[in-house]
Amino acid sequence: MKKIVTLCSFIILFLVPILTLAQSSATIRGTITDTDGEPLAGANVLLVESSQGTASDAEGAYEIDNIDPGTYTLRVTFVGFQSIETAITLEAGEELNRDFTMQPGATMGEVTVTVGSRASHTAADELAVPVDVYTADDLEKTGTSEVGLMLQQVSPSVNFPRQTVADGMDALRSFTLRGLSPDHTLVLINGKRRHKSALVNRLGSGIQKGSSPVDMNAIPASAVKQMEVLRDGAAAQYGSDAIAGVVNIELIDRPVPLSLDYKIGGHATDDFSNDGTTHDINAAYGIPVGEGGYINLFGEIRFRDPTNRAGPDPRDQIVEGDADEVLDMDGDGVNEVMTKNNPIPQPNFHWGNGESNNYYLWTDAAVPVSESAEVYAFGGYSYRDALGQGFYRRGLGGRNWPDIYPQGFLPEFDIKTGDYSGSLGLRGLLGDWNYDLNIQTGGNEFEYNIDNSLNVTLGPNSPTSFYAGTVSFQQSHAMLDLSRTYDVGLAGPLNVAAGAIYRIDQYQIEAGEEASYVDGPVKENQNGGRAAPGAQVFPGFRPSQEVDENRSNVGAYIDLESDVTEQLLVNVAGRFESYSDFGETLTGKLALRFQPQEELVFRGAVSTGFRAPNLAQRYFSKISTTFIDNVPYEVGLFNNSSNVANALGVPDLKEETSFNASGGLAVSPTDNFTFTVDVFHIDIEDRIILSGNLAGEEIEALVSEFGAQRVQVFSNAIDTRTWGIDLTASYRTLIGEEGSLLLKSSFNSTRNRLVSDIRTPSQLDESFGQSIFGREARLELARERPKNTLNLEATYDKGPFSFSTITKRYGEVLVPDDAPDEDYTLGSEWIVNMSTSYDIVDNYATITVGARNLLDNYPDLTPASENFLGIFPYPTASPIGFNGRYVYSKLSITL
Repeated sequence: MKKIVTLCSFIILFLVPILTLAQSSATIRGTITDTDGEPLAGANVLLVESSQGTASDAEGAYEIDNIDPGTYTLRVTFVGFQSIETAITLEAGEELNRDFTMQPGATMGEVTVTVGSRASHTAADELAVPVDVYTADDLEKTGTSEVGLMLQQVSPSVNFPRQTVADGMDALRSFTLRGLSPDHTLVLINGKRRHKSALVNRLGSGIQKGSSPVDMNAIPASAVKQMEVLRDGAAAQYGSDAIAGVVNIELIDRPVPLSLDYKIGGHATDDFSNDGTTHDINAAYGIPVGEGGYINLFGEIRFRDPTNRAGPDPRDQIVEGDADEVLDMDGDGVNEVMTKNNPIPQPNFHWGNGESNNYYLWTDAAVPVSESAEVYAFGGYSYRDALGQGFYRRGLGGRNWPDIYPQGFLPEFDIKTGDYSGSLGLRGLLGDWNYDLNIQTGGNEFEYNIDNSLNVTLGPNSPTSFYAGTVSFQQSHAMLDLSRTYDVGLAGPLNVAAGAIYRIDQYQIEAGEEASYVDGPVKENQNGGRAAPGAQVFPGFRPSQEVDENRSNVGAYIDLESDVTEQLLVNVAGRFESYSDFGETLTGKLALRFQPQEELVFRGAVSTGFRAPNLAQRYFSKISTTFIDNVPYEVGLFNNSSNVANALGVPDLKEETSFNASGGLAVSPTDNFTFTVDVFHIDIEDRIILSGNLAGEEIEALVSEFGAQRVQVFSNAIDTRTWGIDLTASYRTLIGEEGSLLLKSSFNSTRNRLVSDIRTPSQLDESFGQSIFGREARLELARERPKNTLNLEATYDKGPFSFSTITKRYGEVLVPDDAPDEDYTLGSEWIVNMSTSYDIVDNYATITVGARNLLDNYPDLTPASENFLGIFPYPTASPIGFNGRYVYSKLSITL
């Protein structure tokens, strides 16, 4: 941190005297209204030939100052209205007033984008790479307050599967983009890197395994202005992780009137009792500051009850022979208790969403400090208290003491997650240069508390609640971005962007209380077998597993972009990064955009990329109970610097490298219709994977001193290839004088495959007879996601009334096993979401009602051989989840 402060102080001392040297400049100001004279808040105003622009405030007023004298094209855009372009000439010291009245239109509207280019653009269709922009209105139609789920609902390239009985993943879900790991997508907020979570995804299905995802649901939905999804490799522009693409979340950047929302919803499903009731309350308020400045505050509270889709347990419970008789009496594929023979309430397992209480307090602010500079800040704190469950321990089982739980017990994870971030910057214009100086820090903390459990080795006097330890991750940076344009004789100005960043990552594991991990004095369980040490479901972190590690890296980039001819735009970028723990890397990108005529655009890009291994992947270690084929084993995940990894011959992790190629076209035969198609190809070398559960007598002998029976490790074991196609289409038309209809569709098809042999360490292969990446893991990586996804949307607006329907189709998903005859396939599924809104008091109060999964669709049932005696009827691999229909209503008030 000392280095960051020193670096920032030096840069500020360098910049301050330059602020006084700006030449005599011009100003343009005015108001933007609709045809009824009502102000349009949030309209974008841009001087096309420079990077200067602003957004209109709540009164429709705008102002751009510190403009160099000259002739410019002034562009005004607002969604749902026809854009305006006009030429203006400004003299030194001139103050020009220019008001605009915007006409309603059937055009798609131009929304300012941040990612994909460091030059000044307004709309995604002006870029050389594909960027999808989802506005707050688009996100509102999804009917959810979870930012991650919003992203899945609007983007066919994103998968956001639900997990259950999956350790910390019950509390934190991860998303994937273009069939790659959550680690392969860079997440930004307001264009600045978002920190990852401290969690290592050990038990999640498929390509999520081994990742440390960004916690998207730690971001309050009420603060989001829009989400931008860059569907192209961008490591040369933005740094590590941007292999699949980039998701940038833009926060609301204008003063927000006092707003209050209350949403209530729950699962109203045909085959199960109604459950999962969710209450969501959020408030926002913004204060105008100076000319165009603002300070916005966002608060949100969300309480979610659990859902449960487990079937009854047909096994003996307290004594031999007391099992309930179960049968699928209503033919829905889920058993019911036909004859009750024991006092255990059914279902005794949990298979569904866990209880979750979420609290948010965030801010976004920008305050002018001179005619040419402003200070900005954003970030906040999020806290989640979530419950997850493990496998039920029966009263007669060897992992229970009947003195404590006569009827058995369902152990619980009580996971408390704290997530904080703060970003502070100074940006403005110095002569011809735009600058952005930023310092930022953020972190994520997972505290494991185990309730309704016991440590068998402590006997019948064992405690039943345990503090099992905490994992935490912190990331801080100082960065400087510079950009300006030069007239070099090309068809357009040459935009030059350059910058540097210094970043520090820190990862920590804190041990739990002794009772949570100790192998106590009682070595024999109630059935005569070896007593399992540690808290049931999740033995705590041991002192030997504590870590406090950090690394730093320095990066620098340059980005050049220009219209070489009237039809051809060229973008070239290069980036150098040096990491303290594994060395240097150099990446580059070339992107082209060719527009032979106004209605047709061709685009393409090639780039190299990289991903540094997460600190969690390098240093996380854990021993926990994992059920494999419904049998409990103690599985140890050992880091690559451990004696166990060394004995297996597993080397230290190194960075992944990638090659991306993409190409496509955009066709706009009319102002109100656009069609795009893009193909992509991604090669990843030295891809980091989490191994399967390595087993065998030699393995068990190696780790028995740690209380483990099986082993997992990380390794750069494979090379992969990902390819696919994305299609989008949008059409907007006016209906009558006041009505408008928006039709949108999008499609993604993605394939993954291995293109190398499995690089199993020779010692692991020769001495232990194990492959580091078995058949099940290989097929999960390649096929445990939908083959394709289709989105269809229709929205009709007329005055105070709005109606929207979003239909999604998910293609087949393979659920593999190490034994080929245990593989099974989930068929394609359709999901229909609908919502309608009405302004009951114009501009002040709106009521919304809607439903997700309106038709109450469930995925295919898990085959009998895989559903643990019918207890787990639905698979976690299903992209539609397994909670059924969700209905909700919402009241929004703006004062």
